[in-house]
Amino acid sequence: MRIVALYCLFIIAFSGSSEWKLKKEEAGISIYTRKVEGARMDEFRGIVTIENTTLTEVLDVILDVAGYPSLFPDCTEARILEQDGKYHDIHYIRMKAPWPLKDRDAVYESVTTISDEGKKARVLLKPLTGYADETENSVRMNKGSGYWDIEEDNQKNVKVIYEFRADPGGDIPAWIANYGTVINPFKTLINLRRRAYEK
Repeated sequence: MRIVALYCLFIIAFSGSSEWKLKKEEAGISIYTRKVEGARMDEFRGIVTIENTTLTEVLDVILDVAGYPSLFPDCTEARILEQDGKYHDIHYIRMKAPWPLKDRDAVYESVTTISDEGKKARVLLKPLTGYADETENSVRMNKGSGYWDIEEDNQKNVKVIYEFRADPGGDIPAWIANYGTVINPFKTLINLRRRAYEK
């Protein structure tokens, strides 16, 4: 029931958006963004197919919270706060913001489901409150949601879809809120592919 409830929240959170627009296509990676009604920050979708790897190898990178500084651009800190098996955790993450903004941080619950045949996986992410004290030199991001979809074919090619909608918090202009909504997921998928090959 917990996973079903999270999935329902995910569907609700991702309703009311405009059409996807391709913003960057390079190195086998496509990045799309779209406006969200009532939100200052666009959501993004990144797509890449990683050849000669497996779902398990890719998933291991995505679930390696300690390794997030080498996966996500501008990530300066990441740690697990609670762990319930390999596929359910609550983790803290801190991101460096461009000057003159304060850094952003958040606490996310990550729930992973894998298909019976082991060829498809989804990692759902949603922010939580009350798991880590807020600090004066950072702004807590308490809204947003996203997911990773991973699918392996019969030729050991893994398609990854990374979609996320965030709210940076604080009173900042939309153009600053959207800083990095294209380049950051692009760099993330570059790093994901590199780290999967290192497995």
